[in-house]
Amino acid sequence: MTTRETAGKPEAEDQRARFPRLRTGRRWLNLLWLLPAVAVLLGVLVGVAAGLRQMPGVQEFIAAYPGTSPRAEPQGFPWWLRWQHFLNIVFLIPIMRSGLQILAGRPRLFWKVGQRPGQEWLRLNDAIEQGARVSPRHDAVSLPSQLGLPGTRRSSASARWWHLTVTMLWLLNGIVFYVLLFATGQWVRTVPTSWDVVPNALSAALQYASLDFPVQDSWIAYNGLQLLTYFVTVFIAAPLAIATGMLQAPRVSRALGATTSKLFNPEVARSVHALVLGWFVVFTIVHVALVLITGAASNLTHITIGSATASPAGLVLFGIGVIVLAVLWLIVSPVTNKWPNAVQKVAVTALGPLARLF
Repeated sequence: MTTRETAGKPEAEDQRARFPRLRTGRRWLNLLWLLPAVAVLLGVLVGVAAGLRQMPGVQEFIAAYPGTSPRAEPQGFPWWLRWQHFLNIVFLIPIMRSGLQILAGRPRLFWKVGQRPGQEWLRLNDAIEQGARVSPRHDAVSLPSQLGLPGTRRSSASARWWHLTVTMLWLLNGIVFYVLLFATGQWVRTVPTSWDVVPNALSAALQYASLDFPVQDSWIAYNGLQLLTYFVTVFIAAPLAIATGMLQAPRVSRALGATTSKLFNPEVARSVHALVLGWFVVFTIVHVALVLITGAASNLTHITIGSATASPAGLVLFGIGVIVLAVLWLIVSPVTNKWPNAVQKVAVTALGPLARLF
């Protein structure tokens, strides 16, 4: 633990980030323990769900609400949606990596303005005595170079340029996506239009949990659980990420009077922003896993070449996409660490007047 005597003193240059610790009263919970806890919980959940599915009442419920309700909606995935789906992950990866790096530069999250190290609710660094003074420079931690962007300690400046620039590209892609989504009628695939989505979502969740997956065809319609998840991601999490990111900009927060607000101050925005990052990380992992588990050939064909029938071409294009993402993942950190000034110059040019807000 950092004490009043040691806080703020220069430490080893390679001060590594710790796995996130969550405050639970006076104790700290290492979130790494969630991994075995979730594994045990999933095992119990599978057993309970399988048992429930043997009950006549539950079987009748699933028969009445199989997971997907008939909907008059556009079928398939048009070319613009498939391209934007790929661009979305191209942009999200550096956004999430640079976001982690920015968090590592100030590795404690607070809910109130003026709180100091020792009063945080989440940390990536050592615990510190409440009231101790610690320099932000010496509190920063490093991430593995292939996790954070760029990964080295005290590289938040480069991370911010990546984060802001790619976020603007992601935002532009999102605006085009929203416009085309509503202009072409594709919005009904991601927006619930009746309350039967709730029992269908419960039915789908029960079927997934029992490992006897619901019968569905995402080419025609998403099941209730998918529909609600995509709705939250597209229409709640994404706008919330933009809003909380903007509230962290000093000029924006001052202009909106957020610096003195208890509900929308920059510390709240930063904490919520980190939680949204967690949502996107979990969503991406679960989404990719289910795509591969529930019929990789057909699912990948749908989203790559836009065909209703499974084709090896879908797997090939998916493989090419993975290679492209892997190459980008591997080169961005070394390039940034070698030419940080060039990265900043490109970012400032791309952002234009917006760069002054941050």
